[in-house]
Amino acid sequence: MKWLENEFKEIQFFLYRARNRLFSQQDWVVLCKLLDGNEVRTAADCIDVKEVNESDLERVADALPDELAGRLTDERQLAMVRSRFKAGVPCVIAFNTKTSEILGGCWCRPLANEHALRSLIPNWSSVFEISTLFVTPEARGKRIGAVLINRACSLMKGKGVQGCVSLVWYTRSPSIKSHLKLGFRPVGEKVTASVIGFRKTWFRAQYRSKALPQYEGHTS
Repeated sequence: MKWLENEFKEIQFFLYRARNRLFSQQDWVVLCKLLDGNEVRTAADCIDVKEVNESDLERVADALPDELAGRLTDERQLAMVRSRFKAGVPCVIAFNTKTSEILGGCWCRPLANEHALRSLIPNWSSVFEISTLFVTPEARGKRIGAVLINRACSLMKGKGVQGCVSLVWYTRSPSIKSHLKLGFRPVGEKVTASVIGFRKTWFRAQYRSKALPQYEGHTS
């Protein structure tokens, strides 16, 4: 029945793309941080973090949660993961040291100097973007996201990168809060809108401060 599930996902993917091209809007807050070398954070017991190698790719594709890959067939998921690996985009994963089960991950995408995001962040010599940060549903609530972010920052600082940027949907309050606690600060927002097949993306220095979560030591 696997083929039937993939056929259904293919139809879902087509309908999702069609609906988004007809009308959709997505909004992210842009968060950035200077890599200061203090990004080391230990994981919980039986959890470790490492950089992905080629033998991990299929397991990473299988671990992507439904909200990220639920409309993609298994082949599309694996193709996406393989293409990023072949392009040299570093990926870090958290895994259970006893079972080797992947619990989460993220990609560290270098940001080109001409990218529109660079207009929102300080004039650092080099910047990377935390992309497709995910934690599997059963592993949430264990601060794995924070561990992944810090390990990604530590990895990229070791490669000579100076700053980090991360885009988070306004609706993901726990993720925004985790970023703020790790020293990220909001610098703007990204908006993508599609109307009847026309798609436009823009970045602006303003952001919705009242939409950001509050915690002790931080105010909007």
